[in-house]
Amino acid sequence: IPARQTPELLEDCVSAGVKVVQLYTAGFLELGSGEGVELQRRLLEIAGRGRMRLIGPNCMGVYCPRSGMSYSRDFPREPGNIGVLCQSGGNATYLVHSAAARGLRFSKVLSYGNACDVNEGDILEYLARDPETAAIAAYLEGASDGRRLADALARAVSSKPVVVYKGGATQAGGRAAASHTGAMAGSRAAWDALLRQAGAMAADSVEEVTDALVGLLQVQPRGLNACVVGVGGGASVLATDELEREGVRLPPLPAALRERMERIIPPTGGMLGNPIDAFPLVGAILRRPASGGAPVAAACGDGAWGDLMGLVNEWPGIDLVVFQFAFDIPPIPVDDWVAATMAPALDAISLCRRPAAVVLHSVVTDASWRASRRMQQKCLAQGTGFFLSPGAAARAVSRVVRAARR
Repeated sequence: IPARQTPELLEDCVSAGVKVVQLYTAGFLELGSGEGVELQRRLLEIAGRGRMRLIGPNCMGVYCPRSGMSYSRDFPREPGNIGVLCQSGGNATYLVHSAAARGLRFSKVLSYGNACDVNEGDILEYLARDPETAAIAAYLEGASDGRRLADALARAVSSKPVVVYKGGATQAGGRAAASHTGAMAGSRAAWDALLRQAGAMAADSVEEVTDALVGLLQVQPRGLNACVVGVGGGASVLATDELEREGVRLPPLPAALRERMERIIPPTGGMLGNPIDAFPLVGAILRRPASGGAPVAAACGDGAWGDLMGLVNEWPGIDLVVFQFAFDIPPIPVDDWVAATMAPALDAISLCRRPAAVVLHSVVTDASWRASRRMQQKCLAQGTGFFLSPGAAARAVSRVVRAARR
């Protein structure tokens, strides 16, 4: 209903004994005008007099799949274990969609807008105690009570992982936050210090929040020593650079293991070190079909990938295996490339006895986008965490491991 009618609504709610009101309506403190500020003050006065809590105003409200409560028709209906507090309703929706596409599900998501009553501290304290929530994600534009937020954040991190994306970090972004939810953004340095002291993971985008959650809940890396396995020498080099820039280490392959690996992967056309370029596993890589036409790739079979995984499992010096697959690098049709390389390799990932992450990257053409989506669905079906660039995987792994150590 229009903002000017909300005080009357709240008076009716008090008379009816309502305990909580969530207001979608906007037009209050975020306007910065005297009328908007006064309206929000009146809401808080009425709610306090009636011992009623307010969520909002200017927010989407609550998504709780276990109880069937949602503000969007296309949110997943099955519950999960991620709790979210999000000052922006639109960003909450984007985060749910982004995470759901990666196989993640939610316990509770709260969009709380202007936070005139129920604020980020309340929600953090609730999610920290909630037995259905294993990890917490937050999008904050400001803080209603900075000291309480710092205390609530520290307590939450002591019991479960927390990843925070601070919106309005720039000067212009701070002005946008003030006009969006009326938030006082504060300095970037202060927020960085707050998150670092609490031990929370800091993200710089919704995508990075999703990647961190994938790392936390699906990959669960034990350390930063990784073995990288992929197909394509150049793609392996690029993936290695991106991983090491974020602090993920690639120790050299032990000589004894390398000798045994040469029986599976011929050294010509590949790389046997770390990264491992398994290109020779794509057997007659340019087998020409009997009917003529363009050459197609032919895989050596799933057995070779399984044998390779068996040797990687014997390497005691690694904490994590990263499988990188690039789409738009081969000079053959992408569907043939996927059938010969990615599909059998993903089947073999189930044999990996260490935390594993899949990177599906270098996607440019329409055909590759469709193929990437098929491989994403395959990862979802077998419960394998995947990322859309080596850098995204590296940042997620690094954040998770460093946060766990803190």
